[in-house]
Amino acid sequence: MTVVELRDVTREHGRVHALKGVSLEVAAGELVAVMGPSGSGKSTLLNLAGGLDRPTSGSVTIEGVDLAGVKDLAALRRTRVGYVFQDLNLIPSLTAAENVMLPRELDGSRSRQARAQALAVLAEVGAEEVADRFPEELSGGQRQRVAIARALVGERRLLLADEPTGALDTATGDEILQLLRARCDDGAAVLLVTHEPRYAAWADRVVYLRDGLIAEASAVRLESAR
Repeated sequence: MTVVELRDVTREHGRVHALKGVSLEVAAGELVAVMGPSGSGKSTLLNLAGGLDRPTSGSVTIEGVDLAGVKDLAALRRTRVGYVFQDLNLIPSLTAAENVMLPRELDGSRSRQARAQALAVLAEVGAEEVADRFPEELSGGQRQRVAIARALVGERRLLLADEPTGALDTATGDEILQLLRARCDDGAAVLLVTHEPRYAAWADRVVYLRDGLIAEASAVRLESAR
């Protein structure tokens, strides 16, 4: 089943064409890595796939819902899309658990239920011991795990990750990819932006962007990377 589909998507910023007629589908249980040089359109592609931006032309659908017809994209993202931002975007004044709870509370969950869900997913990513610490008290790897927990909480079927291993050492980066791969193997669709071939090797497919176009796509899943 296709979870997210971009069909002939163009995104223009003034005279800059960030994407030029890109089409891409990601199915449930599939991890797709997006690679390419800086400025090739990788982050723009992720933002469009998650409804953080709207295309100049073309269409984006999530589980068959055309985002062009969705008035409250924030509500859709809270329930269907998890996003691991490159700069993490954790709220400094909230504890790790409160950061993870926030999407559930905004979607109407009671605090006790939201906290239980947050603690469960923090345990899943190996960060339960930092639940009551603030982001400034955490290491880079711990902050990354909290950001991933926030993206995973709830029944989200689409997970978008923008350079989630960028500031991590190799061992921690491998652990993060294991988490993403495991959620994907449980039925989610994962779209991963990375510069690192070793992390792209965890994917089922790699899509190469260049100058806003898909230059190449290949199936390169390497079992040795797991």
